[in-house]
Amino acid sequence: MTFDSFNAVTAKRAYTYRRNPVHDGSFMILKQMDGETPYLPIGDYTVLDREESPLLTERKVMNLVSLMNDDEGDLIDLGAETNSRLLYHRASTDQPDKTRIIFYALHDKGVSKENAILTLEEGLEDDADIQ
Repeated sequence: MTFDSFNAVTAKRAYTYRRNPVHDGSFMILKQMDGETPYLPIGDYTVLDREESPLLTERKVMNLVSLMNDDEGDLIDLGAETNSRLLYHRASTDQPDKTRIIFYALHDKGVSKENAILTLEEGLEDDADIQ
């Protein structure tokens, strides 16, 4: 391991998450505005499918946070575990700097089902920010 790769592993990321202490099935998305300040809540991820395992939900949130941090190498392959495809739709909001994304699970039956909602108090630059 080189010195640079060690620093990359231990460096703080801009985004992280925490379980929402008020709402089961919800995770707070946090952002560190600069390298010195604490993480502040900027959004939340709320699962709508009550049959989804809380562990699976958390792993999905981990993937979203990895994408927001541009850490595609840290993504967890969930395809074999879910046996479905995860689709999304960027929903309109009343504020241009706010982002709302609705996720859908598409199983082999051919009908997608609402799975979760991601709401961020900041806009994402483009759809490439979440894949």
